[in-house]
Amino acid sequence: MNAKSQIREILWTRFHAENENRLKTAELNHDILKDVTRRYGMNLNDIKSAARGKMTLCKMCRVCNGETCRGLTPGPGGKGSGQTFVRNVEKLKDITLNMRVLHNDDNVDCTLEFFGQTLKAPIFAAPIAKIKANYGTSFSEIEYLEALSAGCATAGLLPFYGDGVQSEFFDLPLEFIKKHKGFGVPTIKPWINEITFEKIMRANEVSPVAIAMDVDAAGLISLKQTSTPIAFKHLNDLLEIRSKINGPFIIKGVMTVKDAELAILAHADAIIVSNHGGRVMDDGISTIEVLSEIASFVAHRALILTDGGYRSGYDVFKALACGADGVLVGRPFSHAAIGGNAEGVALYAKQLIAELEDAMRMTGCFTLKDIQRTNINLHF
Repeated sequence: MNAKSQIREILWTRFHAENENRLKTAELNHDILKDVTRRYGMNLNDIKSAARGKMTLCKMCRVCNGETCRGLTPGPGGKGSGQTFVRNVEKLKDITLNMRVLHNDDNVDCTLEFFGQTLKAPIFAAPIAKIKANYGTSFSEIEYLEALSAGCATAGLLPFYGDGVQSEFFDLPLEFIKKHKGFGVPTIKPWINEITFEKIMRANEVSPVAIAMDVDAAGLISLKQTSTPIAFKHLNDLLEIRSKINGPFIIKGVMTVKDAELAILAHADAIIVSNHGGRVMDDGISTIEVLSEIASFVAHRALILTDGGYRSGYDVFKALACGADGVLVGRPFSHAAIGGNAEGVALYAKQLIAELEDAMRMTGCFTLKDIQRTNINLHF
């Protein structure tokens, strides 16, 4: 740590001590963090340092690649050997960009029209719940949701929200979606249909941008043994689920052309190419390795989103070049929220957007439609 970082760390610790009582109130956290940023010039490194000090399970590694937390589930790691999580990150680094600089000196535009919303970029916060259990932090669920919702709103990005066995993990996000006038996507786990339908009814009441189901969560064995069990879904289930959703329906957890075909038959408006961050199956293929094939098959019959190991705007560019319409980013948004509250989320979001804009500029792409497979090289 250099001298400047040490000074910032000392000042942040002092400020935290001086404002301990205020920091316990989630409603005030956003204003406090703005004050810290203004007074001490906090940046993402400062926010990461703060997050590291607030977590016991997640070690806030220099690169969030699943190596240190292999097998740590529940927790931040991948299932079993953790190889699926690790592979997600590794394979993204096996893609390189083709630099092209002989072009007009124009501004780039990475805005995305998404189910009636104009977003600053095709980047979304992935659905995550149970912050305390997954990260080993004293940061409460409501503090996390406050930080995520306010930070994403500031940056112009759309948050997906998670779900859990306890009702609070679904009900609290609905409150924040309502507060932000529907700006959010509740993500329902694949509970048995009776429970699923009841949650859809409640989600419809807040008029979200869309409603998602992470069908890949059926692989979370621990949830099958609860009072609200999950279940694998077949086409008839999905058709019935679709019939009860008022707005767009998003199916998360598609990793094969066969499942993409079923999602299309179920009238999904979007699918998410996802392996649940490597948390439901060991030794799985990465999302980026199957993305092009699935996108080619879907052929614009539904929007294609993806997640799994995306850490930078350059990673987002790679997914767009492989046919995705947008990318969900998970763990790093949680780190930004824990370490920097709403200000941290907004700061990280703005960095992702800036990196995507830079990748577009340096490859001769001025709009999202300009991004093509020829802009990248796959080394796998």
